[in-house]
Amino acid sequence: MRLMCEIKMNYEFYSVWAQVSALYVRWANKHEISYPELMVLYALTTMGELTQKEICEGFGLLKQTVNTVIRDLKKKGYVILELSRTDRREKLVVLTKEGKEYSNAYIEPMLHVEERVYKRIGYERIMQSQETMEMFNILFEKEMERN
Repeated sequence: MRLMCEIKMNYEFYSVWAQVSALYVRWANKHEISYPELMVLYALTTMGELTQKEICEGFGLLKQTVNTVIRDLKKKGYVILELSRTDRREKLVVLTKEGKEYSNAYIEPMLHVEERVYKRIGYERIMQSQETMEMFNILFEKEMERN
């Protein structure tokens, strides 16, 4: 009986996790933008200049996918690449003025929706969920390395 409860809990946990991602995919589709582009713009808008590696790690996107999105945004004049001040081997992805305007058209409305949801749930519960997910990710990665 306990195993069945654990299996059900695992299913429900991953189902909820997948639904969150699916909601952001739906947002992207609704606004006629790709999910990877939405996440790159989200990262740059909310966190500022980042390396491609930081975007990949922070948002679970593949390196090749992020590289393609950055290349396309660069062609459109929405981002530039600058040498990192701390590590000359790395380049920072930086939104241009036009890129900020482009990004804000997609990201600002989404941030307002997120903010309304956070207020309804409560910031404390949101922070607890975030901390739990971070702990899960750390422990899962450690366990994954053991197997």
